[in-house]
Amino acid sequence: MSETAAQDVVARATEVARDVARSHAESVDRDARFPIEAVEAMRESGLLGAIVPREWGGSGARLPELAAAVRIMATECASSALVLAMHLIEAFNLVRHGDSDALRDITSRVGQGTMLLANANSEVGGGGDVSRSKSFLGGDSSPWTWEKECLAISYGVYADAILSMARRSETAPDTDMVYVLVEKADYDLQPTSEWDTLGLRGTCSRGYHVRAQVRDELIFPVPFSTVANDGAGQMRQLILSAVWVGLAEAALDRAHAFVRASARKAIGTVPPGALRVSELAGDVQACRSLLETAANRLDSLRDAGSLENGVMTIQLRNLKVTTSKLAAKVATGSLEVVGIMGMKRDGPFSVERIVRDAHGGLVMVSNDRFLHDNAQFLLVAKEI
Repeated sequence: MSETAAQDVVARATEVARDVARSHAESVDRDARFPIEAVEAMRESGLLGAIVPREWGGSGARLPELAAAVRIMATECASSALVLAMHLIEAFNLVRHGDSDALRDITSRVGQGTMLLANANSEVGGGGDVSRSKSFLGGDSSPWTWEKECLAISYGVYADAILSMARRSETAPDTDMVYVLVEKADYDLQPTSEWDTLGLRGTCSRGYHVRAQVRDELIFPVPFSTVANDGAGQMRQLILSAVWVGLAEAALDRAHAFVRASARKAIGTVPPGALRVSELAGDVQACRSLLETAANRLDSLRDAGSLENGVMTIQLRNLKVTTSKLAAKVATGSLEVVGIMGMKRDGPFSVERIVRDAHGGLVMVSNDRFLHDNAQFLLVAKEI
């Protein structure tokens, strides 16, 4: 991808974020509604298809540019950024592992911006473990029947297709899974829970009972374990971390603007919060560098072949832990700097929504789980 094309992806994200997502972020949060305006702008601007190679109708964007696009979106609306991020994870899986005629047709449609992809991996009673599933493909022939109790499907009713793991058959072991894509016309979603949450309210991540017909040609040609270990996990940790960095930047920008305004009122003095802003700025700059380094390294591994790299896996887990903690720290630290003006829901220095959204990163997959997994790996790893 040329430098000009890469800059174009970032420029498009900046335009959508500032001209559309910003304008509707308050109502998206207040009403816990899907950010339809921002998502439609993403379709029209080509952001939804940016990850798809040019030969299949997309922009062929690289991972560093995509991470930057998501980060920029998060500075204006975390829910819009998460929709883009979660769609890009599934589009990445489709590009990397959807090597069949029918799935390549879907890939082209994604590249053209006509499809929004959602994930239905979460399962009631699964505890977040995606290495096994209770759901299975039933019946004697295609189209197979498939039912699943999903703990949450983000923006499920707004997606054009959902992707999920499922056991190969009713008698298959719970770890013998395939990855399936089901288009909107072939599934029914019955809500089983509401989504009235502290933050990230526009993701509309309700629970659903899924009933679907799965066509043979839309089953990935590789096992789900390959999808999960060679791309899905790595992309998820990278691109969601971009959301947390973007939220930290947004909070810091409000605190910075506040101390600058205070300084203008008392020329020659340093406002009390300026020292704290300086400290938080160092944290944000460090995490932004971590994100960029990880994106470039993962992009290089993608070009080289397999993404199953132990050192890269540790780096990405640490990235998720570090950025999610940082987002909450910077958001609350910025609130301390701004004070009561930051607690208000309106005004140029409000960080109220950012504080709530920033805590979402701490609960979207437990940090303790990642640290535990890294601890196990480091016991046998020869390098870090």
